[in-house]
Amino acid sequence: MQQISQNLQSIYRNYRAIPLVLSAAVVIDYALTFYLAGSIERILKYEYSPTLVYAIEHNIVIPYLVFTVFFYYAAGYIVLKYLMDSGIYHIGVYIILLMSITHVLGGLSWYVLNVHYSNAVLALSLISVVVTIAVFGYEILRQIRSSI
Repeated sequence: MQQISQNLQSIYRNYRAIPLVLSAAVVIDYALTFYLAGSIERILKYEYSPTLVYAIEHNIVIPYLVFTVFFYYAAGYIVLKYLMDSGIYHIGVYIILLMSITHVLGGLSWYVLNVHYSNAVLALSLISVVVTIAVFGYEILRQIRSSI
């Protein structure tokens, strides 16, 4: 049990590894989407992501997916690298893991096919945005207050 705890701590503190979880979640999301949706027409009709719909309509799905996975990794890496020594590093990890869960659940929505489930996944996505804005707004205000 001690070894598992140490392994989890080393992963948690590794700002290079945590974004890999997000990148893997994006790959899982899109793999499930294309596999479970059944057809491109269904994706075009029901997909929430306007960027994925655009990529499908313009036949640039593979470059879009590669760019998206790279972008998510780079963004997560940069954010966590700069937050590593701050008091809100754990919030950054939380947001990245919440986004990862949201992506996987979004891919599974093609299996569940329930409007309430889809709305719950969308709500999780919005929660991650709200938490991000609130925490970083708070941190900015705290920094301003401490410099006065």
